[in-house]
Amino acid sequence: MWRFRLFKTIQWKIVVIYILLILLAMQFIGAYFTREVESYYINNFSETLNAQATMLAVALEKHLDPSQEKKETTPQMIKSDIDNLIYNMVALNGAQVQVIDQNGTIISTTESGKANVGQRTAQNEVTVALMGTRNEGLRIDPYTGDRVKVLAVPVKRGNVVLGAVYMVVSIEPTYETIRKITNILATGTGIALLITAALGIVLARTITKPVKEMTFQAKAVADGDFGRTVRIYSGDEIGQLGMAFNFMTKRLKEAILQQEEEREKLSQILANMSDGVIAAQRDGRIILMNRSAEEMLQVQAAEVMADNKTLYDVLRLPPEEDLPLLEQSEPLMLEVATANQDVLMLRVAFTPLQQDSGKKGGIIAVLQDVTEQARLDQQRKEFVANVSHELRTPLTTIRSYVEALLEGAKEDPELTDRFLQVTLSETERMTRLVNDLLQLSHFDSQGVRLQPKPIHFAELLQYALDRFSMQSEQQGITLSMEMTEEELPLVYADQDAMNQVLDNLLSNAIKYTPQGGSVTLRVEADHRQRRLYVSVIDTGIGIPKRDLRRIFERFYRVDKARSRSQGGTGLGLSIARELVQAHGADIQITSELNQGTTVKFWVPFADKEGAA
Repeated sequence: MWRFRLFKTIQWKIVVIYILLILLAMQFIGAYFTREVESYYINNFSETLNAQATMLAVALEKHLDPSQEKKETTPQMIKSDIDNLIYNMVALNGAQVQVIDQNGTIISTTESGKANVGQRTAQNEVTVALMGTRNEGLRIDPYTGDRVKVLAVPVKRGNVVLGAVYMVVSIEPTYETIRKITNILATGTGIALLITAALGIVLARTITKPVKEMTFQAKAVADGDFGRTVRIYSGDEIGQLGMAFNFMTKRLKEAILQQEEEREKLSQILANMSDGVIAAQRDGRIILMNRSAEEMLQVQAAEVMADNKTLYDVLRLPPEEDLPLLEQSEPLMLEVATANQDVLMLRVAFTPLQQDSGKKGGIIAVLQDVTEQARLDQQRKEFVANVSHELRTPLTTIRSYVEALLEGAKEDPELTDRFLQVTLSETERMTRLVNDLLQLSHFDSQGVRLQPKPIHFAELLQYALDRFSMQSEQQGITLSMEMTEEELPLVYADQDAMNQVLDNLLSNAIKYTPQGGSVTLRVEADHRQRRLYVSVIDTGIGIPKRDLRRIFERFYRVDKARSRSQGGTGLGLSIARELVQAHGADIQITSELNQGTTVKFWVPFADKEGAA
């Protein structure tokens, strides 16, 4: 099998083609040369034979002409002269010569034994020659099987035929010479082919070696290795191709690095987008999902793509027949339940992906978490409704009592005083509500402006206890304070703001603690974190867990009816959180229904220079 693969390489193709071209050229040259050599030798042989036959015929003319015979010559002498003549004049080796008189009788021959002298010849060529025409032919010797040349030349004086010269010569020596020359040519051709093959291999290597290196380099580039370069051996086309390949590798490396950078940028942008992004194919199968989309939909992108889930599956949408997303121009609003039983409001916008042909090849879904926006919208609506309700209730009460006074109740002094006292109480309630609203509005527009300074927090706590001691006694509630240290460190805070925070927390604790309960003010110093922790602990009605996360919202009440009956505005905890966070601190609340509530906040220690 490797042999077939070997001959499929360009190196061996070049060598084989080169050899075949040389072989084909040598074949044409050899055929032409052999034909010309054969023609040359055969023609030369024929010309030599004709020349000798003609010369012999001329020389025999005087011996065969009876009129030229001298008186002193005898037939025996004439025959001897003819024998000497044909032996001396015939130069061709192996030639057989016969001299025939005009009657067709052989009078002399070079054949051994001379058995046929005196006999008449029956050769056709001789018969034609005795008629005055030169005749020649080619035949096969029946005894030796050699090719022989037959020539009959008339001997004439004028137009009188005196006899003929008949010559038979083997042509095999001539053909043997031609064969030797052909063998020499074939040997030279073989040697030339070997030299050509060697030179072809060397030549092919000069071409294929750079090509092999470029092939190896191309495989390395395909595997991501751009550090290699092709060696340049010359400045010819192969060398220029190598330089172009090196330049291409360099540009390809730069392009891939740039593409990777752009891809990394895009990946980072997608990964860190607050909006969720999902890319899907035309059939809805998901091919990309960023981290925000995973968090919003509570899924893993790897699992979604491994399970071949579609956009309809992860968004929990109706089938495509009922809701074709590629034609969806308006965003959809979806509700998604999270693991902690929260509900996310998602706004999903769909954008088709256009192919080069203009067809819609896929779709991109952009998910926006509008839960906070929806919550703020809901809070705004609730805020307007709560403010309207909080103001309408005391206004309705005041109007009712004023109408009662105008209708004649003022005639009764005791009833008048009671009605005016209720009117004053409702007016004070509206005043507190308006003041709280103005304070929160001031916080929202201008921020919380504090004047922090080092203060003794123990004195501040004691002052707060003194203010609420009478109220707690009247309601039968035990109010106490616990401190982990006899002398607390100075804290860096705004005294008026801390007073308002403590007032709001203690007021709520006393309001929602039934008679016989207790409210404890606990203080703990954390010297490692340099914080002073203050906890307001009551044994009141508590707060359900579902309401804890919204307890700091404005106007939010757990028990609305009881809160209003006790004069609460629903803004105390919101104001307390704003003031605590303005100190760079934090406030937390924990509660168990019907067991009590703990509100805990901290303020920073003051350093030696008086700052936090």
